[in-house]
Amino acid sequence: MTRKEFLRLSACAAAATAWKWDGVSATAGDEIVKHDAPPRNRRPYTGVDWANAFQIRTTTHGHADNQKMLDAYLKRGFEFLTISNYYPSAPRYPLSDVHQYDYRVKHDFPVTVKSKRTEGPFDWNSIVSEWKDELPEEQQKQLPFTRGKKLFRPLPPGILEAPNAEHHYFLDPRTKKVKGGLHICSPGSAFASGTFDKRNRFKTHSKGWCFGSGEPWTIAIDRMLAGLIDPLGGGVTINHPRWSKMSFDFPSQLLDLDPRVLGMEVINGKYFDEDYWDYTLKTGRQCFGFFVPDWSLWRGCNVLLVKERTVEACLRAYREGNFYGALHGGKVKFTNISFDGRTLEAATDQPARFEVISAQGKVAEKTDSAISFKVPATAAKDHVYFRVKVLATDDSGEILYSQPFMV
Repeated sequence: MTRKEFLRLSACAAAATAWKWDGVSATAGDEIVKHDAPPRNRRPYTGVDWANAFQIRTTTHGHADNQKMLDAYLKRGFEFLTISNYYPSAPRYPLSDVHQYDYRVKHDFPVTVKSKRTEGPFDWNSIVSEWKDELPEEQQKQLPFTRGKKLFRPLPPGILEAPNAEHHYFLDPRTKKVKGGLHICSPGSAFASGTFDKRNRFKTHSKGWCFGSGEPWTIAIDRMLAGLIDPLGGGVTINHPRWSKMSFDFPSQLLDLDPRVLGMEVINGKYFDEDYWDYTLKTGRQCFGFFVPDWSLWRGCNVLLVKERTVEACLRAYREGNFYGALHGGKVKFTNISFDGRTLEAATDQPARFEVISAQGKVAEKTDSAISFKVPATAAKDHVYFRVKVLATDDSGEILYSQPFMV
């Protein structure tokens, strides 16, 4: 996808109209996005050729404001980059075209202004100049805004990338009050929202320009889905439920909006949210787990299983659940995960401690390089789902997580 094509898709996704609103739910009109995508895959890894699949290290939520941060991901062996960005929540894509202060000079995508979706373009020098005299001296000295230097060196050969951003500041569709802690990433989407003015330093938020989405999360998610560069790949992730202080029931509401809301973050840097994950899985909803560094750089990794090294293959692996999670990534690897409805099997490239987890908690444990678990006849009623967790027995500290199988 060229930069021109990306910007056109970004503008179309953000500016889509004809919304239906009934005060409780809001969905896009049929010409924007249809809520008829296939259900989330309840049997991930079906058809994966483990012996020949490429294992692509990546993440759905990792920030990089400079070359040093980007180098940390490359050092970890990340081959597919979907760099998160906010202020504004506009994808830094492609990275070769990203300059410092790109979006504080001008941008074309719409912004919520005084609670109304407002079309661009926005010339921020002209806008902020209207109240320049009200700004602290430190901010006045930064005017007029100018575009800075390129932020990143050219990527090494073979590194793939797709658009992504971290969106926030949504409204509750029922109360229309701000759902402050809700943050969402949309790997593979060109959708953009918000403004550059982090923490209202230039008083744009005080003057009515929303620094985030400013729309009900139902509408905002539809916009993200409308901006997917591959209709069969990518989707939406629910970020750091514990940091966001979510109720345990709220992720289910997000998952029920559209099957392309793929799941939630289970590891986010220092946060381990397996309890949120298991709570949601016990409801019978398929919910893929995501494992991300966020700002921490070093903890959290998704490992995609693909037939070929392409952006489309990577995004579709996310959609199908054909990936596993890791605390670090690369120190221990799964070499098989499979489930035929009767037997759950998993194997790794070195001995480790395997745990099989269901709605009943830990139901099997074994230290070896593989495990085979016979599913009880009452699995659908008593266990609901199964997933495999692997803990390294060496000093690497690695932990692996399969995606869940729903029964």
